Amino acid sequence: MNAFNMNIPEKTFEKLNHQGEFTRLAVSPGIINKHYTPTQFQIIAKVVGDTGAIKYSASYSILLSIPTVGLGEAINELQKAGLYVAKQGSIVAMKACDFCDGDKMEAAPITEQLYDSLEGMTVPARLRLNVNGCASACYNAVYDDIGLIYQKDSFDVYLGAVPMGANAQAGTLFAKRIPVNQIESYLHAIILLYKEHARPNEPFYKFYRRTKTADYWDIGLEF
Repeated sequence: MNAFNMNIPEKTFEKLNHQGEFTRLAVSPGIINKHYTPTQFQIIAKVVGDTGAIKYSASYSILLSIPTVGLGEAINELQKAGLYVAKQGSIVAMKACDFCDGDKMEAAPITEQLYDSLEGMTVPARLRLNVNGCASACYNAVYDDIGLIYQKDSFDVYLGAVPMGANAQAGTLFAKRIPVNQIESYLHAIILLYKEHARPNEPFYKFYRRTKTADYWDIGLEF
């Protein structure tokens, strides 16, 4: 019955902040790598200490609730251990599959290029860009705001997923077989439309479904 022990956690982020000021960090081994090392877990335990909390999430990361005092030092320790600390706020946030544990790395170079170009861009509301390295798409790219599924030397682009709730559904195929050498510019164009035409704090899926028949979707994506 261990699966049902302590169903109600004692150290939720909300409860911790009633006792003091805590910050939540999302950490992972990287965008593609999904394998933690024992040393990294030791560093995570050290940073969290007895006062904080650790929680796993559905977004390929572990959530750490740590005292805000000493936050900079904690982030530095995590990064020195080779952990990726996700940026927070209304930005473009990258996700990716594990490329079959490194057996199918054809799309890895362009994924890194997209990360360097797009990660952290300011947008009206947090936008999740998910890259999957083959047609299996087992990391559910079609269920994020922008989903890229790699097909040989190209990407299929999915937009408009509703990520949760009673009306949750996958995104729809927006563009097929965008060449690898054009995908960066293509995504910049989509994100620019979102920045220019979205309402304040409007999630991407609401923006896309509200505007997808607008002429500027065609004009903005001409190369």
